[in-house]
Amino acid sequence: MSDANADPRAQVRDKALSLLVRREHSRGELQQKLIQRGFESPLIDQVLDELCARNELSDTRYAQALISHRAKTGYGPAYIRQQLRERSVAPEIIDASLVEAEFSWIEIASAKHASRFPDPVIQDYKDWARRASYLQRRGFDTQTIRQVLGEWQSPG
Repeated sequence: MSDANADPRAQVRDKALSLLVRREHSRGELQQKLIQRGFESPLIDQVLDELCARNELSDTRYAQALISHRAKTGYGPAYIRQQLRERSVAPEIIDASLVEAEFSWIEIASAKHASRFPDPVIQDYKDWARRASYLQRRGFDTQTIRQVLGEWQSPG
């Protein structure tokens, strides 16, 4: 906090806006950062309410930005959903944002699989399971994984 004589509300607003200028934040994430900087909770809530009312802070916009970024870097919906939950985004905003996201999760999973495993030939069940586990850790569901890898077929 810079000037001891400055209006506390203005200090909170200025800090919040300086954080938002750098990148989108969820309300919960921004609240935590302001608390860590020593601002009072009731004052933070008032300022965040004002920022939301003026659409300068939006969990929906934050969710859309995070989904876009994570999808482009090869993560699936389960991984993204967990990250949004950790940042205190409401479940209904997460669900709506994932539904509205115009990504082919199968294409993303296929591209990530191809970049991680350049040899498309699956040697044995252990190899198939390793590839499936990799995609699962990146947030892809069983159905998507099976569409990318195929069902495991034992030889013979």
